[in-house]
Amino acid sequence: MKQLENRISSREVAEMIEMEHPDLLKKIDKINEDFEKEKIPFQKYWVKGTYKAEGNNKSYREFQVSKLGCEFLAHKTTGTKGNLFTDKYMDRFEKMKKVIEGDTAKLPSMKAKEVESKYNNSLARRANAILRIANNSNLSKEYVQVLQAKASEILTGQKIIPLPVSEEKTYTAEEIGARLGISANKVGRIANTNNLKTDQYGKLYHDKSKYSCKEVDTFKYYENVIPVLEKYLKEGKHE
Repeated sequence: MKQLENRISSREVAEMIEMEHPDLLKKIDKINEDFEKEKIPFQKYWVKGTYKAEGNNKSYREFQVSKLGCEFLAHKTTGTKGNLFTDKYMDRFEKMKKVIEGDTAKLPSMKAKEVESKYNNSLARRANAILRIANNSNLSKEYVQVLQAKASEILTGQKIIPLPVSEEKTYTAEEIGARLGISANKVGRIANTNNLKTDQYGKLYHDKSKYSCKEVDTFKYYENVIPVLEKYLKEGKHE
């Protein structure tokens, strides 16, 4: 859609003032000279432009005049001519205002599908960016679930994929042993003898070995294993 400019041609202004267009151009040029001497921008009143007359391709000079520019010229035009010019340009700009307002009022319905399409595309780009991060093999399963849940929420506006439940804190055999006053090896022996390395009492992790570059399976315990270990220690069930 072509944007409507809130300006009119100096040719139309010349007709309103009942002045020859070349004479109006000279008048505006003289005003611009005064402005330029004082470094005052004249673009708020008018901007330079060209037009082509019917029948040839030659370009002719003109100005595109704003409402403020018409007011300025009206002040320079005295008597009846100035009054009539004021009435004409005010009526002209009022009609232009209604056209622009009417055109703007149509924008929501005309642009609705385009706006919706752009919005949906932006959501898809955001979701895809998050999924690319989720595909990083260095992330844990829980982080991947969080990112996938966020991506689906962006696309649908609903939380259709639940977030993973926060994990219960786990402790190494060394940490459990320190609390019981026994070695980590003894914690492991009691756990193995009494089948305590289950989901009820902890979780198996795939970690890097302390002593090499290899990765090993390490069982870490929940706090609820402590009273069970204490019981087996008292009963001597640790061999």
